[in-house]
Amino acid sequence: MVQVQERSVPTRLRVRHVMTSPVVTVREDTPVKEVAEVLLRHRISGVPVVSAAGELVGIVTEADLLYKELPEPAGRWPFRQDPADARKRGGLTARDLMTRPVRTVEEDAPLREAARLMAQWRVNRLPVVREGRLVGIVSRADVIKALARDDTELERAVRESLLRDLWVDPATVQVRVEEGVVHLEGTVDRWSDKELVERWVAGIDGVVSVRSALTYRVDDRRGSGRVEALEWIR
Repeated sequence: MVQVQERSVPTRLRVRHVMTSPVVTVREDTPVKEVAEVLLRHRISGVPVVSAAGELVGIVTEADLLYKELPEPAGRWPFRQDPADARKRGGLTARDLMTRPVRTVEEDAPLREAARLMAQWRVNRLPVVREGRLVGIVSRADVIKALARDDTELERAVRESLLRDLWVDPATVQVRVEEGVVHLEGTVDRWSDKELVERWVAGIDGVVSVRSALTYRVDDRRGSGRVEALEWIR
């Protein structure tokens, strides 16, 4: 009988697994020079801005600070400048420079969702919230960490996921991981089981690719009940 042990390695990573917490923040009235010093001191490229009540109200990035060093636009009257640009050029506090509204992600969101949002919104980081309150921050570098998972850890995660989530006996499917590529061998009952295992493993965070040598006893695509031969899919 297959026994399920307590999972110790996350297979489907969520934002909370990789986010930085607690978060370095500044207040709305923090002077621009101090904001710059915070970025340099903590070696970060952006910092959330919170109100006196601790609510997330904006974010200041290196790009926002660059406005303080840009030359005045040539051939343009002051009243024709973009209001946001003018505010940042003449700003004295984080309130003046910050970008708002802030794009955020929930702490329990799948890590892949954070990656999608960063690509969609073309941002390098996302504040992480829990019921609207700031609890962390996740960056592109944090997302990339998933691809750098150790092969031993990843192999363990795959085995645990197959057992816990699909109830696949470890003696039925053998798993080997090399440079993030998961190799699968063994025999399952049906073609649909084979497809499910392969797709499931491919969706585990950190898996670069799947190389499957799984075989199946019954081809249930046509309901014929015939035994099929070994099939390589990738």
